[in-house]
Amino acid sequence: MKVIIKAKNIELTAHLKDYAEKKLGSVGRFIPALLKKEIEDKEQVGREVARVVLEVEVEKVTGEEKGKIFRTEAQMLLPGRVVKAEDVAETVKASVDEVKYELERQVKEYKEKEETRKRKGGQKAKRKRGVW
Repeated sequence: MKVIIKAKNIELTAHLKDYAEKKLGSVGRFIPALLKKEIEDKEQVGREVARVVLEVEVEKVTGEEKGKIFRTEAQMLLPGRVVKAEDVAETVKASVDEVKYELERQVKEYKEKEETRKRKGGQKAKRKRGVW
């Protein structure tokens, strides 16, 4: 999984980049089949082939004096679907954590839909052969 992190109106420190990669990169554990295909493609082609791309933008909202001033937006490009999550919070870490939870929820939903679609395809094949 390729992770791209950008910052706007805030300095992207090594600590912040590591934190965001660690937290949001863990969402990949819900799609191990896609990540396994990436590794197989890399071995065959000889270079990295990104099937899953995670783009993260961390921003400090200007013009706000108090309250929620840090915004995190994440976009995960999956085969056949784009998953997006956004949150505004008082701290950068809180914002990243909330985006992580939302991405996890949406990726689980994507995975379940893909599994259901595959099962339905198997049922159709059995019906055509007259097995079922």
